[in-house]
Amino acid sequence: MTRRFTAMSRTTTVIASATLIGAGITGVAAQTAGVANAAGCEASSRATKDAGLGVTHTYAKSVTQTAGAGAKVTYTIDVGTTGIGNPYVQSVTDIPPKGFAKPTAEATVYHVVGGRKTEKVPVTAAGSGWQVSTTGWFVNASNPATVKFTYPMPTFSVPGLSVTSGGAEVTGTVGVSNKLPDLTACFLTRPISPGEAIGSVGDDLSSSGSTEQIIESTISSVIKGIMGGIGGGLGS
Repeated sequence: MTRRFTAMSRTTTVIASATLIGAGITGVAAQTAGVANAAGCEASSRATKDAGLGVTHTYAKSVTQTAGAGAKVTYTIDVGTTGIGNPYVQSVTDIPPKGFAKPTAEATVYHVVGGRKTEKVPVTAAGSGWQVSTTGWFVNASNPATVKFTYPMPTFSVPGLSVTSGGAEVTGTVGVSNKLPDLTACFLTRPISPGEAIGSVGDDLSSSGSTEQIIESTISSVIKGIMGGIGGGLGS
């Protein structure tokens, strides 16, 4: 007999998985979090570009300081300007950490009709990163272009690690184009919370299956990640 999950049973399953994950590998977090903090894991970075005539373009990238291992991670890239110039941003490319899959993205930008709006935007592969593009997002001193890239963290990730992204690239008019390999952001992984687990896995639990199977699969992925990390450390 095939059993289908109700909304309540899916939620209960993911919470149970998150609880087991958090309880089972807290020791790993305790062993490595100190090293990550000591290394200077910065959650944001900034850069500027002199565009001449007293105009400076500004760039920033940020991420939350911590994220549950196996959850989703959002990087925010802001492109702004000062003074005159008012460039149009035509593309923003984010370079994520290695192993991160295709993200979703949303842009908050100024529109002549309606002012600043947030809307989902399509993402395409661009070299080692992911790009959103447009015919032109207007930018002035009061209205930066803000793009958020949300990635599913690799399922084999474990708590207690520092994860540093790559940089970013911007194209557009009036000198706003820039390659920024040092515009990075770093976060620390920790045990996943029930809320993060539901947000990261919920859509995947709509198919048939048993609670035991899903918990077993989740825990198995985490254990493989721990053993792989230990093996890599011993081999280095």
